[in-house]
Amino acid sequence: MATVHEIDGWMSSMKEPLNLLLIDDNPDDRALVIRELRREFPSIQIEQITDAKSFERSLHTGHFHLVITDYQLLWTDGLQVLRTIKSLWPECPVVMFTGTGSEEVAVEAMKAGLDDYVLKSPKHYARLPAAAKLALKMARQRHELKAAESRYTCSILFNTVPVGLYRTTPPGQILDANPALVEMLGYPNQTALLAINASELYARPEDYQNWPRLMEREGLVQNYQTQLRRFDGNFCWVQDSAKAVRDLVTRQTYYEGCLEDITQRKEAEDEREKLILELQDALAKVKTLSGLLPICSACKRIPDDNGYWNQIETYIQSHSDAEFTHSFCPDCMKRLYPEVFGEGVKMK
Repeated sequence: MATVHEIDGWMSSMKEPLNLLLIDDNPDDRALVIRELRREFPSIQIEQITDAKSFERSLHTGHFHLVITDYQLLWTDGLQVLRTIKSLWPECPVVMFTGTGSEEVAVEAMKAGLDDYVLKSPKHYARLPAAAKLALKMARQRHELKAAESRYTCSILFNTVPVGLYRTTPPGQILDANPALVEMLGYPNQTALLAINASELYARPEDYQNWPRLMEREGLVQNYQTQLRRFDGNFCWVQDSAKAVRDLVTRQTYYEGCLEDITQRKEAEDEREKLILELQDALAKVKTLSGLLPICSACKRIPDDNGYWNQIETYIQSHSDAEFTHSFCPDCMKRLYPEVFGEGVKMK
């Protein structure tokens, strides 16, 4: 299927043969059109469409730069053909060559994107090549204007966005880098950064080796986190997203992507993970007692999980981090050793 890029590529170079889609179910009219067009375009390649099936097939498999269509067709009309073509390839020029239309049809067609309208009559056949050439010229001018606007917009964005943008070849040659990326990696200028290979930036060679594998498998890389080496030798964490792009003129593939500095975010995440581990370690050392504990009212012993009755201090020590030191409270001292701590006994 012809794409907008293929059509734009022909418009920008105009070196390859012109491919025409000629839609007309009258064989005599088609023959006259072909004769006139070959006078202006000797190497023109023409695909003739005579029914809905061949038109549908051309939409999926065709490759054309210009469409010339009649208005009155046995299976549709020129307006529908125009809308279908423009919906798929807005940049493709379309000329309507008909003897059955009207002024209203011409106006409606022009509003829908028709490039020119030529009456199908003996005296107008000679005008058709000029109309086709003008339509192609106007389409090329629209393409060049659009490309210039796109380049201007992209240039502004490329140089002003706060994230690092780059373009590299599969072997790692850095073709372009915006000011944000130069600053992120601490290079003195763009020239110094473009002088190195992308592989030299990676802190871990395995990360650089894994990156193209992801690109080859998926056609893009999203949110790839790795460490890059800055110009001063320090490292920074980045998040990389890129896609493979094929240049239609050179037929070469290169990678376009953006790098976001996530060093502070990674440091915060590492600090948070460290804190979580410390808390988990602290919690693992903490034992708590809760719920109802059966205790003997007389001897104050407590049963363990196996049914053995233990002294209360033994039970608490085995179920917490508490440790006991034994001594006597004042009342017990008086009760157990009245001769020493009893009432009226004088301390020597």
